[in-house]
Amino acid sequence: RSGALVRIIGASKYGFDDPAGITSSGNDIWVVNEFANSVTELSASTGALVKVIRGSSYGFHDPWAVTTDGTDLWVTNAAGYSLTELSASTGALVKVMSGSRYGFNGSLGIASDGTHIWVANSADDSITELSSSTDTLVRVTSGSRYKFKDPDAFTSDGNDIWVANSAGNSVTELSAATGALVKVIRGPGYG
Repeated sequence: RSGALVRIIGASKYGFDDPAGITSSGNDIWVVNEFANSVTELSASTGALVKVIRGSSYGFHDPWAVTTDGTDLWVTNAAGYSLTELSASTGALVKVMSGSRYGFNGSLGIASDGTHIWVANSADDSITELSSSTDTLVRVTSGSRYKFKDPDAFTSDGNDIWVANSAGNSVTELSAATGALVKVIRGPGYG
């Protein structure tokens, strides 16, 4: 592609209301709408509306970020202290995970490497790691050695997880396999 504009999608039927996060599951694009407490599914090839998912059973409360593990979608609920799992093929609700054991608190960022799901809990400077195949809690990582300070974005290179700490002006690198601290990148040499 040339970088030319393909299309602009916008109309009330799409349910967009402060779209905060977006991901692709291959054939579809998924957009979380923070103020509408909904998720919009679009056709990736045409931009056509597939459906808008909303309702109290989904547990959406300020949905902020979305990712996929290849099978399911995972939506953070920043004000709901929860995580919503949806089927990527149908959009059907799989489950809503909540409770203090997960450590969800102001969850803004989310990432997956296909095996694990990581959630950034900005309000308490921690990371929640879940197994995507069993939906079980692996660990909640926090503490001063990680230098988490308002963590709100992730990426993975397949071996490690990189966490952006917006209030800490740093990036924390963790082993994806063990959750162990690899390093914290910060300081004047990094811009």
